Amino acid sequence: MIISLDIQGAFDNLQYNSIRNSLDEINFPSHTIESLKDILTDRKVTIQTAQGPVSWSQQQGCAQGSCTGPMFWNLVANKIISVEWQPNVHLQAFANDFIFVISEPTGAKLKPTSQAALTKFQHWTDKHQLKVSTEKSTTILISRLVSGPRVKWDN
Repeated sequence: MIISLDIQGAFDNLQYNSIRNSLDEINFPSHTIESLKDILTDRKVTIQTAQGPVSWSQQQGCAQGSCTGPMFWNLVANKIISVEWQPNVHLQAFANDFIFVISEPTGAKLKPTSQAALTKFQHWTDKHQLKVSTEKSTTILISRLVSGPRVKWDN
């Protein structure tokens, strides 16, 4: 079974705390880590209103097309990619799309294995305040089975 998951507004909703925590866990020189954290410090959004400019602190989001946006996303996404999965569960990612490839000999075994993988993935999305777009996510059964098991997001 292949399960394709799309993270809704991944770059817009990436939390700065998730990025900072991921930076703390990588083995880079401290001056590099501090420089990257500085990019996320004291960021403000300002819009012009009829009453004048209004500003607020930014706590999430990476600018589309920025050099650091994909790197920050990959740092956070690496946490779920590097999880130790069951031997028959494989997870791949490309940008904000994730693909599970799950194999089991029977449909009866495929459903709990798939559901366990989705549950573990959902713990990661919940922890980082990310949402899966169920409209853009799908399952594909590649098997001799007549029909695949029904797996659900968010139980």
